[in-house]
Amino acid sequence: MSSTSESEALTALASLLDEKGLTASDFLDAINAVANIKKREAETAEKSSQEPEKKIYQDKEFVYETRTDVFIYRDGRTKSGRYYVRIYDEKTKRDYVKSLRTSNRIEALASAEKEYRENKERMKRGVKLVSLNTRELINIYLKLRFKERTDTPHSGITTASYDKLINKLKYWQTYIEAKKHKNTKLENLPPELATGFGQWMLEQPKQFYKDRERSKGTINSIISAIKKMYRDVALHEKYITFNEMPKFKYLKVPKDDGAKRDILEKHELEELRHWMEYKWCREKEIDELEVLKRKVFCCYLAIKYFAGFRNKEILGLKWCDVSPVKTESKERQKVNRAMFIPASNSKNGKSRSCVAPVAYQFQRIKDLYTKNGIEVNRDDYVFINLAKTKRGLNIPYQQPAMINRLESVLVGSGLQKKLDETGRRVTEYSSRHYAITDALLRGVSIYDVALNTGTSIQYIQSTYSHCTALLKSEAITNNQEEA
Repeated sequence: MSSTSESEALTALASLLDEKGLTASDFLDAINAVANIKKREAETAEKSSQEPEKKIYQDKEFVYETRTDVFIYRDGRTKSGRYYVRIYDEKTKRDYVKSLRTSNRIEALASAEKEYRENKERMKRGVKLVSLNTRELINIYLKLRFKERTDTPHSGITTASYDKLINKLKYWQTYIEAKKHKNTKLENLPPELATGFGQWMLEQPKQFYKDRERSKGTINSIISAIKKMYRDVALHEKYITFNEMPKFKYLKVPKDDGAKRDILEKHELEELRHWMEYKWCREKEIDELEVLKRKVFCCYLAIKYFAGFRNKEILGLKWCDVSPVKTESKERQKVNRAMFIPASNSKNGKSRSCVAPVAYQFQRIKDLYTKNGIEVNRDDYVFINLAKTKRGLNIPYQQPAMINRLESVLVGSGLQKKLDETGRRVTEYSSRHYAITDALLRGVSIYDVALNTGTSIQYIQSTYSHCTALLKSEAITNNQEEA
């Protein structure tokens, strides 16, 4: 600035001060006050930025003179005085922190050096320094599988399968906690710990069917689900090494156990259906709605036993899925019905058509609905929920309701007592086994049975091999002398 300009500026400043009634001394005091304020603000900011580090990282000391990615310190937030080690992972841009469980500086440095060597070796192998405990692993895995939910089997995970997965993983979490490893990191879990999981599951009390031992096959499927979680997350995402994988042990399942299927005898099914139709549906104490529900269930049970449907398949049937078999004669069309199973309702994710002599049952359901003022539209579910609050909403019955109905008729008819005496357990799924067994014994080829029921030839051969001798009895005993 030139002397002239400087002089003009001073003159202007003097005029301004005079105008405001201020002196040069007042001006200097104001400047000094502003300077002091800014100085204090700067000091406060610096103090604040340093305070957390000073508070947490007390007695901070680098383990190696030539490295800055590892140091020990005392946590100022605690009163224990114990040292911690902090290691920075350049790849993940995250810190690894662990208590060294000592307040002795020399011991802390030695432990930190050992910890650093071990973790650096893990980092070389690509293993993350960030550790997870079992609960954290389960949560990560369930979030991943949640994104894969779909209505179509084998294209992700169905909602029902996802719910089952949650329960399976709960068993593993319970086991880990029972073994006092709730907070143990995955890499620190003894791999051999998993060896006893199957046997532990076998000994756990059951909520239902308490008089029966847990299925070893079911336990093995739980083990498979847990192993998949470790493979897909813990191992694949490099939270653990291959050597740190839990060593699960599958339970041995006797070959005969897989072939056993509890089903009703043909005469037992006939007796049950007769009791349901002529006694159960005609009880005087029940109202019209309950009569309707019972009569529809009679049709439901018959269709299941003749067609061999899975629970999801039959409850997902819509009227547009049911039609006469166009290739048959008019007489056979009065008896048989073709039922289309979309991929979203099948177990294997493949659509199929199933045929069975159930035309009467479907027609009867229609007549019952019409008689009770219920419209039957193409897109309506066949087995709609008949509760007054859900009437007209096209909501299908859910499996638990049908399970309860089945258990009720088995007990009411006296058949359950007979089943208990013979050591048999009949469930909703037993109808499918009845249909397959009946078809094989009638001489239907394994290929056709597999096609109609939506299962594999290999499965039928392995599961229903007990039918083979019965099917070939004539050939086996031909020319054989009487005993």
